[in-house]
Amino acid sequence: MRSALWMQSTVALATAAAAAPFVVPVDQGQSVLNFQLCLLGRCDTDSSAVSGSTMIDLATVDDPQALWLYDFHFYLTDNLHWYLSWGMLGSFTADATGLSLHYAQPGVVLGPAQVLGGNFALSNVPTNAEGVLAYHAVGIPCVALQQAGYPCDDTIDLADGNPYIMDQFSGTVSSQNRIITLTSSPDVTVPLDPNNPNLGSLHVWGTVRGSVYVPPYAPGDLNCDRLVNVFDIDPFVLALSDPSGYASAYPTCEILAADVNGDGQVNVFDIDPFVDLLTGL
Repeated sequence: MRSALWMQSTVALATAAAAAPFVVPVDQGQSVLNFQLCLLGRCDTDSSAVSGSTMIDLATVDDPQALWLYDFHFYLTDNLHWYLSWGMLGSFTADATGLSLHYAQPGVVLGPAQVLGGNFALSNVPTNAEGVLAYHAVGIPCVALQQAGYPCDDTIDLADGNPYIMDQFSGTVSSQNRIITLTSSPDVTVPLDPNNPNLGSLHVWGTVRGSVYVPPYAPGDLNCDRLVNVFDIDPFVLALSDPSGYASAYPTCEILAADVNGDGQVNVFDIDPFVDLLTGL
């Protein structure tokens, strides 16, 4: 009998989470990033709406208790302009075009971040910037830049710099009828010159919000890769024989995917329907 044969299968325990990340598109109408540029004690701030996406995974979609960060891309929809004045002693003007922020290590998963009361926090997130920054300085800021080894006029490709470390990537995550709403609050401050931190800084902060519907895992998709195939056999057997072991080995998956016959229980009566899924019967 097929049931007896399947119960004799060897269970290979997974040593890492079998993740099924999903993309949350940024809601441009509810997302804004602020950029405060400071130089020699003078500051100016400009802001822009944001488009893009964030790729995350959750321990459970219906009741998020842990979050993993896979990737993010934040694109500013507007150009930025800063003007700093020292009166008759000088001024500094800067313009940024095509500015965007990206996760600097795609493929390297950060987390899990525990979700408590809907709140999560990740720290020390490597971030790349892209875009062009053009500036012009006269008077006092020009002298200060020259003393630091910079020209008074320059155009900088921001993609040429090293990754920044985002101090805090925190926010909230909620689920209602499998609609995930993610609100992140990126926050990063970087010196204009790492060798001369007193020269000035750029502080970036804001709110990035978006929602997406995450469909339930298909019955039989026990490794939660959104496919049903031979790679689901061992986790299926583990779900039947050791539910707590399955939850530990596959913390981002839902054990109810093993309820292949749809009776609300995971037991031996799901074995034959699972075999039928694999064989296409």
